This record gives sequence, C-alpha cells and structure tokens, in this order.
Amino acid sequence: MTDTWTWATVTQATPLRIKVDGDTSALDATTDNLVGSLAVDDRVRVHLHADGIIVTGIQGGGNRSNPNLLINSNFMVNQEGIASGATIAPGAYVLDGWKCTSSGSRVFSWADVGGVRTLTIGNASFTAEVGQTIEAVNLPAGVYAVSTDAVGASLNVYNAAGTVVASGVGTTKPAVSFTADGAQNYSVRLVTGAGTTATVSWVKVERSTVATPYQPPRYADNLRACMRYYQRFGGEDAYQALGSGFARPTGTARMFVPLPVSMRASPTLTYSTLALFNDAVLSVSALTVKGGENIIQVEATASGLTEFRPYSLVANGSTSAYIAFDARL
Repeated sequence: MTDTWTWATVTQATPLRIKVDGDTSALDATTDNLVGSLAVDDRVRVHLHADGIIVTGIQGGGNRSNPNLLINSNFMVNQEGIASGATIAPGAYVLDGWKCTSSGSRVFSWADVGGVRTLTIGNASFTAEVGQTIEAVNLPAGVYAVSTDAVGASLNVYNAAGTVVASGVGTTKPAVSFTADGAQNYSVRLVTGAGTTATVSWVKVERSTVATPYQPPRYADNLRACMRYYQRFGGEDAYQALGSGFARPTGTARMFVPLPVSMRASPTLTYSTLALFNDAVLSVSALTVKGGENIIQVEATASGLTEFRPYSLVANGSTSAYIAFDARL
C-alpha cells in the first residue's frame, strides 16, 4: 500500500470501517482510530500506509473531544465548603462528586494556580483513595476510556458489586478502558501506595477506546451537574430566607423549598440553626423531609406556631446556618 494521506467517510462505527474518497466501497481492513468515538457519515483524515490504516483527525480541525461523563472533573465545586487539608472519613465527600474511598480517614488538600485546581492524595502511613460513582443512566452499554494527568496514582474501575473490572496507571492515556453493561453504576477511583502522594487536576471518562482532549467545564454547568446530587443553602445572610409554608393542625409547619436543579431522587436532609418567622422568630427543633425532587417539602417543628398562619423558613441569626439536601450515590 502506498504511503498516503487522504480523506474518507465513516460507513460503520463498530467495528470502524471507512470509505476513502474516490473508492466505491468501504475498505475491508482493520482501521486504527486516534480521534475517539466516531459516527456514520463523519468525515475523517486518514493515513494509509504499508502497516495499516489510521484515522488521525475529523473534519472541522483537530481531534474531537468527547463529552466527559464525570461531574466536577476539575475539582472546582465545593458546596460543603470543605477546607483544604481536612481529614475526611471513609464514605464522606472531599469535594462535590468525589468521596474518600479509603478504608480509614485520610487528609486531602488542594491548591489553585492559574484557574486550575490540583488535588493531592496521600498519607504518610496508609494507602489513600478518592473516587466517583457514575450512574448507569449515563453509561449506555459500550467501551469507555478513563484518562487523567495524575502523577503518582494508579486508577481502578469498580462495578456495582465492588469488583475491580479494570486497572491502570495515571500517566498512561487512556489509563483504563472498561466495558459497561448499561445496567449498573461504575466507580472510578484514584489510589496511592502507603507513604506516597499523588497529584491530579483533571480526570475524564468518555465513551471511546482512546483518550480525547480534556475540556475544562464551565463553572455554571459544573455546579448544576453537581446539584443533581447535592444542594446546600445558607451563609449569605444571618436571616437568609430558605423556604416558605404554613402551620398545620399538628403543631408543625409544612415548608416548601424550591430547588434550582431537580435532584436524582428524593433526598435526605441535614441542617443547622434554622427558624420559622412571621411576627416572631421561632427556633426550629426538628426538620424532616416529606418528599420531592424539585420543590422539596419539609416538616418543621417549633414552639409557638399559630395554626394555618404562613411562615418563612430562615437562618436563625447566623451565617453558619444552612440546609442541605443529599441524593448522592
């Protein structure tokens, strides 16, 4: 085969087949792909040579960047306000989307330089691990590539049963390729050895057999994606309004908290230092979720309620007051 650069059209995505411009039929040969996932009718740049066929680019310039299926892949969203250098318990979240998956509490820290946040994972005596679970609804059956610029970390992918289905090294791109069955969640985890540390700023999971360029998400889009799983309000004013409702005959008040983003499922609730307000500030002694994914209904208990009177749910004189809804995986 003559060493040639030419254009072609994709005729079949899996396995990949192409028809070179000027030919009447697709090439009946294995085609290597350096671009990422391709679709039928995509126009591609092809290198034909003695050892095979390589797709090197896609019309429009450069390599296509596939969508990233991770949320907060650059670690910039921190709704809980966790401080860098904090000790995080197993199963607790370090930053939005990313939780400590180590067997014990570990210290995590980060620093921002030029708009890029670098997360440091490590412990003087123990292995350290941080991971994110991706919903099955975002993983149709197929092959996925995981890439990261992590230095000093290995990378594992787990299925819903907790079995490792793929392992790799962070500096390799892709570090891991795995096949999702379309029916279960999968978890991506970065891990260090005992007494070592790793640094990582960007992580990507994409439907592809190769790693395509990482594109940092817009902060607003990143925040909305995170809010599907966790939303926290408070800290803006000592008496910040958080919801409204009315007192019920049972001596409680049914309050409604509108959410800017619908949640994955009806959430659990945590809160601190809240009150009900009409003509007096009444401290909330208990607050429970009654349901909802978009407008959340909560039931508040407070002394001195007047039946059927309207009330506002507010921070009780503190900027440390908050209400948070959790539908994380």
